[in-house]
Amino acid sequence: MRPRTLALAALALLVALAALPMGSVPAEARPPPEAVCGVCGETFQEAGSDAGIPLTVESSTLRVRVNDDGSGTWTARIDLDDGSAATFRESPEQLDRVVRRTFEDYHVFTDDRRRLETRMDGDTAVVTFEVPDMASRGYGDVLVVDYFHDDGVRGTVYVDADRFAMTGPEGSSLLTAPSEARTNSTTAVWSAADEGASSIGSQTYLTFGPDAGLATTAAAYASLAADSGPGILTNLAWVAFVPTLALIIGVLLVRHVDRRFDDERGAGRFGPVVAGLGVLWGLCLLVVSAFSGSVAAMAWLLAVQLVALGVVSTVRPEALGFRGLVAATVGPQVAVAVVTAVLSGPSPWVSVSALALETAVLLFLPLGYAARRDGHTRPLSLAIVAAPAVFAVPLVPFGGYGVLFVGLLLVVWVVVTLATGSLVYRLGWALGGESTRGQADDSTRPAT
Repeated sequence: MRPRTLALAALALLVALAALPMGSVPAEARPPPEAVCGVCGETFQEAGSDAGIPLTVESSTLRVRVNDDGSGTWTARIDLDDGSAATFRESPEQLDRVVRRTFEDYHVFTDDRRRLETRMDGDTAVVTFEVPDMASRGYGDVLVVDYFHDDGVRGTVYVDADRFAMTGPEGSSLLTAPSEARTNSTTAVWSAADEGASSIGSQTYLTFGPDAGLATTAAAYASLAADSGPGILTNLAWVAFVPTLALIIGVLLVRHVDRRFDDERGAGRFGPVVAGLGVLWGLCLLVVSAFSGSVAAMAWLLAVQLVALGVVSTVRPEALGFRGLVAATVGPQVAVAVVTAVLSGPSPWVSVSALALETAVLLFLPLGYAARRDGHTRPLSLAIVAAPAVFAVPLVPFGGYGVLFVGLLLVVWVVVTLATGSLVYRLGWALGGESTRGQADDSTRPAT
């Protein structure tokens, strides 16, 4: 089959497959948005107005403590205007009636409240209740909070309090939390004012343990895997199938084209191109102001690596052998991923996802070198095409981004990776040719 025919067939197949996930998702109506607190914002004001008590919520906080038995103690503190606060102090039954009406008549996330109590503390209304079965015990005495996790279709759960905090039992440590929440050693916090944390994703898990040691943290991830195993496999299939297939076809096409149209151009021709890609990538990072976080650190490292590899390939191509290329492409990324994972606390797997995507681009360099010298290319090819699955495993079950979003993100990444990787592969191919010519020249020199 001619390369053009093969490319057109691959493109047609990818277009057909890319339409499958979107066409196969059930056309189920998404339920209306639900407030995580209910009495912390507008719904409470509307319920008060309906009861003939105009009120204004000036600020509010919601705190949930997960207990050893898996139940949760919810405490909402709502700062009210002077008039409604005086009314509720004089008539506590009015406060209780408005609170219950809010929970009954409006879309509130909790529907299994127990032992609901209300009281006034100065100008602050205090609402407490218990919610059973918020968490279960996992491995290593880890407490897995899956109350917000939902594999089905659920409406948005928005944060209607100024601050929503979740903690575990007294003395416990927070081990894992969704990336959008702000965290410390014991608490995960969502804020209505924080765009990234103004809602709670349907794939949200939290885990708490007796300590934050490596063994307990490993037990937390094992518990999450056991709890969400079927969902992980299903979501992984939805997310990674099309990007992986596209990457397989793309890698095969890149290798076929370079073998078919080998023109013996040296590394000096392609080194500046790869260095230019690094500069372009750095400019893109400047435009989006990527200056903080583990992903940004690894993205800047990718730009530096592309520039450095392009320059060295141009100036001293003979200095880059196969092992050196593998070490130069993989080593720095792994080192930065480990450091950022350790520093990121309860969300270390973001570094693993970034490592999968960025290393896949760089591995085209030793892949091209090995292909030119007829070396072992299968491990490198497998590492490249495994990148979508490695990226998706940490994010799909735990991150709350949504299957469709992650899948589309990966499709875009595959296109960019193949466009960049084809040039990086060509530089590796040229470096392999430089080494082959060097050996040939040595073999033809007269003996001295």
